[in-house]
Formats: sequence, structure tokens, C-alpha cells
Amino acid sequence: MSIRESITAHIVSQISAITDVKSCTREPKILSDLAATSFPHCLVESANERREDFSTGNAVRRKATMDILINVIVRSNNRDTSRNSIIEQIEEKLALDTTLGGNALNSGTSEIVIREIGETAPYGQAAIVYTVEYYYTRGNV
Repeated sequence: MSIRESITAHIVSQISAITDVKSCTREPKILSDLAATSFPHCLVESANERREDFSTGNAVRRKATMDILINVIVRSNNRDTSRNSIIEQIEEKLALDTTLGGNALNSGTSEIVIREIGETAPYGQAAIVYTVEYYYTRGNV
């Protein structure tokens, strides 16, 4: 498994351990197909990545800075309150281990974007942009 995949899988396992998060997946779901008991729901996707050489020689060590999108969907009459509560719980859970199981140098929330994508009440959506820095040796990703 690549470091990139290990990092993303670790984030999914940590979010899945949060009691108030009812479902967490790596693949998009159609909201209307999810049961009301599946909310709050999270979709975790690896996103953009920036890479640079950190050392040279026979084994080139590289530094990568990757963004993970944690899409949060709540179903509530108090969408903003519910959304804020889940975002805070996710941030607190991931802050317990910023190395993400030893896979990363550092990680943390870099942005929170409120999103309303084609859905209206009772759904509320947000995206947490979670930035992860890690090292790898070229050819060993």
C-alpha cells in the first residue's frame, strides 16, 4: 500500500471511530439513498499534492504535501450547529495523532469550506481541507 493510501485509510479509520459520525466512506454516495440514521456522513478523498526533492543521490528523498478532502454531510433542522459540532469532533480526533499512525511528518486542518451542493434543507455540507506533510523515497511510494 502506498504512503498516500495508508494516510487516507488511517484518516477514515479515525473518523469512523467518532461515535457521532454514523458513516464514513471513500466512495461518493447518493444522499437520497442513505438512511436517515447514516448521518452525519463523511466522504474522505485524497486530493492535490505538491512534491519537491529533499535530498539527492542514489535514493532521492522527496517531501510531499497532500490535501485530503473530508466532506461532511449532516441531516438536521439545525444544519449549522450540527455541522460545526461534527467538524470540531473530527478536528479533535485527528489532532490526537498528527503523524497519522507514523505515516506523516505533520498534519492539520488548513481550511473549512461550507458547501451547499445541489441539496437543500435538511442537509448541510462542509469540506475540511486536511493538509498532510510526509517524506518518501522516489520509487518506494
